[in-house]
Amino acid sequence: MNTLLKKLLGPRRMEYLTMNQDLIILETSAGVKRFADRPDEVVIGNDVRAGFPELIGVEHILAEVLQGKQAGFEFKGIARFSERESPLYIDLFVSEFQNDETLENQLVVFFEDVTEMMVLKQTLVQRANESSLLLSALVSSKDYIDKIIKSMADALLVTTSSGQIKTINQSTQELFQYNEEELIGQPISLIIPEKKLLSPVLEQSDLPFQSELLQNVEVDCYTKAGEKISVAFSCSVIQTDIQGVQDFVYIGRDITERKRAEAEIRYALEKEKDLNEMKSNFVSMASHEFRTPLTIILTSVELLEDHYYSPKRCEKKTQQYFQMIHAAVKQMTNLLDDVLTIGKSEAGRLEFDPNFIDLGKFCGDLVEEMQLSAGKKHSLTFVNECESINACMDEKLLRHILTNLLSNALKFSPPGKPVLLHLICKDKEVIFEVQDEGIGIPLEDQKRLFELFHRAKNARNISGTGLGLAIVHKSVELHGGKIMVASEVGAGTTFRVMIPRNNSHFSNEYDQKS
Repeated sequence: MNTLLKKLLGPRRMEYLTMNQDLIILETSAGVKRFADRPDEVVIGNDVRAGFPELIGVEHILAEVLQGKQAGFEFKGIARFSERESPLYIDLFVSEFQNDETLENQLVVFFEDVTEMMVLKQTLVQRANESSLLLSALVSSKDYIDKIIKSMADALLVTTSSGQIKTINQSTQELFQYNEEELIGQPISLIIPEKKLLSPVLEQSDLPFQSELLQNVEVDCYTKAGEKISVAFSCSVIQTDIQGVQDFVYIGRDITERKRAEAEIRYALEKEKDLNEMKSNFVSMASHEFRTPLTIILTSVELLEDHYYSPKRCEKKTQQYFQMIHAAVKQMTNLLDDVLTIGKSEAGRLEFDPNFIDLGKFCGDLVEEMQLSAGKKHSLTFVNECESINACMDEKLLRHILTNLLSNALKFSPPGKPVLLHLICKDKEVIFEVQDEGIGIPLEDQKRLFELFHRAKNARNISGTGLGLAIVHKSVELHGGKIMVASEVGAGTTFRVMIPRNNSHFSNEYDQKS
């Protein structure tokens, strides 16, 4: 039997062993131990269950096979694992046969190496599971993308390279008032007649793949009812499954209301521009018209003063009246100058003509002039840290800046409190600091300090127009400089103006803008 079994089982890589009714091993093939759980126990005379524990518990079945009551018995896919070797899978088949020599019925167990088949089967099962998961993921992904497309607020159209519509979303139907059946298969020119959107796309349809062709192209479209709407489109190219065939994706947003609002804003801006022009012209005209009677008044007062110059003929009371008229005329003239400056500034016609100025002499003369006007009420001090400096600035605008800042410092400081003008020179800029020990500016008012007509709440009982600091801010801006303020209520205020030393390039820029 041994020789016969070898011939039969060899090609199939099978081994065998025989046993008696007591499950004692009688004979084994040479390689059967390779299939055992405990190879050392597979010895003739040992119980077969010691080497093959799979047979434990099935003794009654083996007895039925031995008695011929059952044709055979088998275990499939038994796994043997080793730490150093790959898994081994075997099929086990038990059958009855009669020994030719003893004529006794015995059991024979056949073992077949099915590792390759099991590994292949497991691989196929794993691949099938992976394919199932991938298919499920693809279905879920497609469903998710479909939901996104349906929920998009923007209109989405996908066309062939020739412009035939393949896909649309719900927003497209709502925007153009067509249903899906009316648009699918139709040319996109049905709803987008403008060639400036379609032509570049069709021209580039034969070119190599490009991810972006058009971005934010605004075109006029028409709904099914013929209503004209404005839509901002972007277009991208996508590669189809067919090599060399591309589709085009259009995403459009309805900007009809935005365009209408823009038109209204442009109209309002034009109207505002016209009103500003009219206001500026009126301010200029009114300023000149007021200046003429003021000049007449001032000239008349001077003539009257000359007539009453003799102390005998001019009473002290009359002299006070003359001084009051002079002060009122000067105040009105300064106010007109401020109004005229603001009018020019708002109209963009404020002149900026920088020239080289001796800043030390300029500031010294200005402080001396203002000290005369302030009299003995205040002490106005000029501190010059610059030995000699000629800076390129607009003298008229610089006078506006310093005069307004010094006048405010004097106006909002109690009598006897000092006011300081500090001139500091840096490599690329000049710093003017005006310090006082006056009433200070509340923190909430500092944010709006340079707005027209805005006055701090603690300064409303003191005369003023709210124009001065707005003029200062604009004058500093034209110089390309900056202005900063530090103030505390009851402790005084410091204004710091920083202006570049050379403003010739600002002059060129301003001339170009004008």
